[in-house]
Amino acid sequence: LKTVLTYVREFFRLYWANEAAHEEWSRELEAQFGLTAKQYGLLRAVERQADITTTDLTELLGKAQPAITQMLNRLEKNGFITREASTSDKRKRELKMTPKAQKVLDTVEPVGPTRVALALEHANDREAGEVVRAMELLHDWMTKRKLKKK
Repeated sequence: LKTVLTYVREFFRLYWANEAAHEEWSRELEAQFGLTAKQYGLLRAVERQADITTTDLTELLGKAQPAITQMLNRLEKNGFITREASTSDKRKRELKMTPKAQKVLDTVEPVGPTRVALALEHANDREAGEVVRAMELLHDWMTKRKLKKK
């Protein structure tokens, strides 16, 4: 029978291993391609949904609208995306990935949240539901749950 401390140790072992892997991946991504992990995630989102909006991106990446606009400006300036007026609605701008961006996405396997998102696309309903419920529970414990005093 596992003790409470065993679960705590196992949780932190996994948590810190994931954090370290993501940090290392992020440094390599930035050094090789000049992209942050969030910018990479944004490119993956554009790749997956051609008509994605900035509102969709704010929800997916957990960033405010001005931060998303700033990321898009940087990606456009660095040749990863273009923004063109929509043919169906002149008020909208369509995001298009450039061959430079596609090369990065074809070359770089994601680590961390982007990898989980890609895995969820291929999971069955039961698996995806279990992962989401576990994350909801963790979120609740990390932000709301009152801790009992011993």
